[in-house]
Amino acid sequence: MLELEILGSNATAPTKEGPASCYLLHTETGLVLVDAGPGSLLAYCSRYELEQLRGIVVTHMHADHSLDLMAWAYRWTFPEVLPRVPLFLPEGEAERVAAFDAVFGIPTLPTMNQPITQSFDITAMPRDGRTVHEVDGVAFRSYAAHHSVPSAALRFESPDGRVVAFSSDTGYCAPVAEAAREADLFVCEATYLEADERSLHGHGHLTARMAGELAAEARARHLVLTHFASPADWDEGRRHAEGAFGGSVSVAVPGSRF
Repeated sequence: MLELEILGSNATAPTKEGPASCYLLHTETGLVLVDAGPGSLLAYCSRYELEQLRGIVVTHMHADHSLDLMAWAYRWTFPEVLPRVPLFLPEGEAERVAAFDAVFGIPTLPTMNQPITQSFDITAMPRDGRTVHEVDGVAFRSYAAHHSVPSAALRFESPDGRVVAFSSDTGYCAPVAEAAREADLFVCEATYLEADERSLHGHGHLTARMAGELAAEARARHLVLTHFASPADWDEGRRHAEGAFGGSVSVAVPGSRF
C-alpha cells in the first residue's frame, strides 16, 4: 500500500489554504513525511500521533521545504525525548542542517543541546538515480533536479509495485522525467503560469504547462500539481497542464488524498 496525503503545498510560506510544502506517504505500518515546510508539524499533529512517523525525507534545503525541521526537533526532545527517526537529505546538505543546532540549541537543557542531532539519524542521498534507500518498507531513490541548491527528485516504490514520484523544485530536466517514469502519481511543482527564462532555467522552476509536458514525457498516470506561487492560480494552472498532458490532472489541495 502507498497512499499520498497533501498536508501543505504552498510555495514559500503558509497561507490560509494551508502550510508550505509537506506531504505524507501512508505505508502499511506508518507515515513518511516528504518535506517539512513551515506549518508541517501543526498540520501533522492535528491529524496523527507522533509515534506513527517512520521517517522524514527532505528534497532540498530551502526554507519552504525544510524550515520546520527545527520545530520537529524541538517537539522530539521536549517535553519528553522520543526515539530518533530517520532523516534523509540530499548529499552534501548535512552541514546546513547541523547549523540549525548552532543557532537554536539550548545549552542549559541536556536533551536539547543539539536538537537536530539528538532527534534524527541523518542519511545522505546521492542524487544518482541508482542508490536505493528504504523507509518503513518502502524503497526510494533520488535524482538530480535542476534548482539553485542541491535538489532531489524522488521515486518511491511500494512492495506491491506502486510508484509515487516527486519533482522537488526544479527546472525542466531529464533526471526528473526519469524519476517519474510511468509513476502512478507524479507530484510536480508548477510554480508559475508564465515566467521568464531566468526564473525557469536559471533559478530552476516550472510552469504548470511545463509540468504537464514533463508528466507526458515520463508517461506518468496521474499528475498532481503543487508549489503554485499563489493558490489563486490553481484552476488555471490545472487547465494549462491538461493542455499538455493526456492523463488525469489534480491540484495538491491540502487535505486531499490519492
